[in-house]
Amino acid sequence: MAKRFLMIGLILVVGVGLVFGGGQGESDSKSIAVIMPGATHGFLGESIRHAEDATETMGEARGYQYQFLISDDVVQQANQIDTVVSQGVDVVVLWPHNGDELRSAAQQIVDAGIPLVVYDRLITDFDETAELMGDNVTIGEETGEYFNDFFSGELAEGQVNILEFKGDNSTVPTQRNEGFWSTAHDNFNVVNEYVTNWSRDTAQTQMETFLNSSDEGTVESIRGIFTHDAEVQAGVLAALEGYSGSFDVNVQLVSGVSAPRELLENFDRYQEQGIDQVTFAFSPAMVRDAIALGYDVLDGEAVSGMYLVETEMVDNSNYEAFMEGDVFTTRYSVD
Repeated sequence: MAKRFLMIGLILVVGVGLVFGGGQGESDSKSIAVIMPGATHGFLGESIRHAEDATETMGEARGYQYQFLISDDVVQQANQIDTVVSQGVDVVVLWPHNGDELRSAAQQIVDAGIPLVVYDRLITDFDETAELMGDNVTIGEETGEYFNDFFSGELAEGQVNILEFKGDNSTVPTQRNEGFWSTAHDNFNVVNEYVTNWSRDTAQTQMETFLNSSDEGTVESIRGIFTHDAEVQAGVLAALEGYSGSFDVNVQLVSGVSAPRELLENFDRYQEQGIDQVTFAFSPAMVRDAIALGYDVLDGEAVSGMYLVETEMVDNSNYEAFMEGDVFTTRYSVD
């Protein structure tokens, strides 16, 4: 059974590189390696700051050696794994660029008898020590239910056209997509779907291209847009706001994931333009929970199975209250 793992929080660094450190213990104390992708978009940048801070502060507090590595691509990340395995670290926390592409490298960790905690982008059918991730399936399911309620009147009358903007080909968008379509009404029709690689600029360009190259009937038929991330959501909204063509844009709802300050502060402005938003709390700070599991392994605690971080729905009705809550406060607690 999946465990519900609540968030802790804080923040610090960026850039491709390596940080070595020693806590209060001796140089031969146990060690942890935290390995994750470099910042290709805002969410990853925030996650890196949280992850480096957590690696350092927990290592110092618990008296363990630690190192923190980020990489540009799968090849560089695989080389980092080779290195830490050869060093004989005592536990690895891994956020893969793409889980399945890192399978062989991750298997080296397991074959060496090193406990492995995989975060966020899972490796399918893989025997790691533990996994921790956001509850992507539930995010998708609740997004589908929200769309059902929001468009209930139109759905009762027939087909409702939407667009879908995915992240990449990892397990995260796969789970969000499958969750959405497990609950979304059969009358939703996806006119186009896009893969954005989590890029705001890519999403904005894709949306602009759709608006400027599609025929009038197609553009005016779109009622909702299902996106997989706040960066993507922001790009889509920018394209909608900047459209200056002759067609009527009838988009009423744009969804996303992550609930960052930048979007929440603009909920009212977009609502004045006729566009409501819904997003689901998915904080960069939750990487701290995966790192805490790694340190728990070093402490000799039992760590195993899947840990899911709960989500929270945020829309125009409750975003102000959400910004006063613990999840939001933790996310922005370290600069």
